This record gives sequence, structure tokens and C-alpha cells, in this order.
Amino acid sequence: MESIQLTTREFLIYAILIGAALGALFGLVPLILGIRRDNRRMGLYGFVASIVAGAFAPLLSIIIVAIFAWLIVKKKDAAPSSDNADTGDSETSST
Repeated sequence: MESIQLTTREFLIYAILIGAALGALFGLVPLILGIRRDNRRMGLYGFVASIVAGAFAPLLSIIIVAIFAWLIVKKKDAAPSSDNADTGDSETSST
């Protein structure tokens, strides 16, 4: 059986591709969470940031996922419904 030999360049390319694939897998968490909580833009940003971070360091991808998931959940819980806010515009009278 022959041994497999990789050049340094091939190894780095494979490592980057595997890291990006792991980042995409982890990035599904903020993407799905953002879609379910009506914050698609933040979910998409988390997905892309996770892929980029995963290409450099897969552990960093996990940290990015945790941060974006927290931001998505925090923003949805902290934002009060603006539909019930009394702005004074709705009290116009027509006589």
C-alpha cells in the first residue's frame, strides 16, 4: 500500500475547505434561528461570518455562532412591539 503524500499547499487548501464546511454546518444555527425569529439579515450575517471564521479556525466559528445566536435572541426579546405605541398620529380627527 502506498502512503499518501500532500504538499504544504494541498494540506492548507484541504484544511481551509474542511474548516469552511464546518463553519457552514455551525452557521446553520444562527441562520435558522434568524429565520424563525423574523431576523433574516442577522441570521444570514451569522451564517456568512461563521463560514469565513471556520475557514481560518473552526473553534472561532463556534464562538461566532454563539455571539450571533445571542444577538438574535436578545434583539427579539428586548424590542417591544411598536404596533401598540401611542405616537399621536392615530388621533387625527376629520370633521
